[in-house]
Amino acid sequence: MNKSSRKPPLSDEIEELAGQIEGTDFWSCVRFADIIDRYVDITMKVDKIRRLHGVTMTCLVLSGGSLTPTQLARMIFRSKHSITQIVDCLEKEGLVVRDNTGKDRRVTNIIITSAGLEYVKQNFSKGNKRAREVTACLNDVERKSIVEITGKMNRRMTEAINNL
Repeated sequence: MNKSSRKPPLSDEIEELAGQIEGTDFWSCVRFADIIDRYVDITMKVDKIRRLHGVTMTCLVLSGGSLTPTQLARMIFRSKHSITQIVDCLEKEGLVVRDNTGKDRRVTNIIITSAGLEYVKQNFSKGNKRAREVTACLNDVERKSIVEITGKMNRRMTEAINNL
């Protein structure tokens, strides 16, 4: 490293770059995503909810109560090995069962149990409480808009990931 790269930049240079960064959608999204990630980690720890368990169980409910491990892996962007570990743990807790009694015995379905449905109901309430705390600064129209916008962004990011 030469001596000129070790000296502090001029404040004008810093201000110019800060203005460029602040006006960039990408870095605003990255910062927002990081804050959401931390908020979710902290609040789920407080609420004693394991993130991947909650996501997995929610996906099962939204899919009618049953998914194959491959379908689940695609939905939550995890490896099949990771899904096996998650399902093993959920099965031990009595929240899901594995079923391979269908037409093709090679295909295993992960099916939510009554206890699993109750788990989702309880954690759905906790999640909604956290969401209301965060969105209290928004009016009803803004809350509805943000749900629609994040849904669109979620679908778009899913497409982008699948195309990588």
